[in-house]
Amino acid sequence: MPKFGISIYCISRKIVKGEITPVEAYHKLCDYGAEAVELVPFGFNIAQNPQLIEEFKEAYAKTGVPFTNYSLNGNFLGLTCCEFKDEIKRAKQHIDAAAKLNISTFRMDSAAFRRPIRENTIENFQKEVPTIISAYQELCDYAAKYNMTILMENHGFHANGADRVRQIMVSVNRDNFGHQLDVGNYTCVDDIPEIAVKKMIRFAKTIHMKDFYIRPEHKNPGDSAQFDCENSWFRSVGGSYLRGSILAQGDIDIWDVTRTIKQSGFDGIIYLEYEGMEECEYGTRVSFDNMKRIWNEVRSSFSQKARRQSGFLLFTVFGNCF
Repeated sequence: MPKFGISIYCISRKIVKGEITPVEAYHKLCDYGAEAVELVPFGFNIAQNPQLIEEFKEAYAKTGVPFTNYSLNGNFLGLTCCEFKDEIKRAKQHIDAAAKLNISTFRMDSAAFRRPIRENTIENFQKEVPTIISAYQELCDYAAKYNMTILMENHGFHANGADRVRQIMVSVNRDNFGHQLDVGNYTCVDDIPEIAVKKMIRFAKTIHMKDFYIRPEHKNPGDSAQFDCENSWFRSVGGSYLRGSILAQGDIDIWDVTRTIKQSGFDGIIYLEYEGMEECEYGTRVSFDNMKRIWNEVRSSFSQKARRQSGFLLFTVFGNCF
């Protein structure tokens, strides 16, 4: 049975604006019912603030809700040799900090989110994938001393899409490497999420549940920008318009995705990652409630179907005896 967690990213806009502290945000997620919390250093940096690590430890001692994943934006591509080494060093510093909170999984991006779309071709990907693989191998080897697993998320517009992510998954060749499967992010490269999840669930160590409104290229909804994924529409690689929504209110079939996850036997942690336009605490609460409710609804439908099939089989086997 998976655990249901919440990413602190869901309400990070309040941290960035100084309306709440990171520790206060953590307590809010616990109050919403999170069984685990993902840390995302937006508006704070535990690698540069040892005191905050101690404050998080004190908060955990009171709630018992663990910090289980750490997500860090990053980029390994288009860098000089010195810049690449600096980026690896920065990642290792955050791994060290995460280890102090006994965090077991660490997601690190490999390509910049705002990388120009025209550069995100399959030809460039194949040229650059050896760099991505070697970077993840080095981070996996470093994190092994903490018994920590390094994750790659399908994030942004380049190192994304089921086929590209799968190539990296099978090439890194480390036991402590896996996929942070983001249900919604596959739309950024025009993959169909319901199908992409079926392809990639076998690699998933953690899951981000996220929903988007999706509009075709010829139906411009206004207020859009290529890279604005907060409070506005942004564009996919193919030109579709995307906007974060409350989970199960957007255009991704969250019921179908949940069914795929359940059928796979996944028993890790499923995190809510909300990034819609609604007030973020409201959007997070409703989305998290929906995530848990849909999980139970899909389970109930399985049970009812199984009972119907069992009853039909019983009638078929014994009905002819009378």
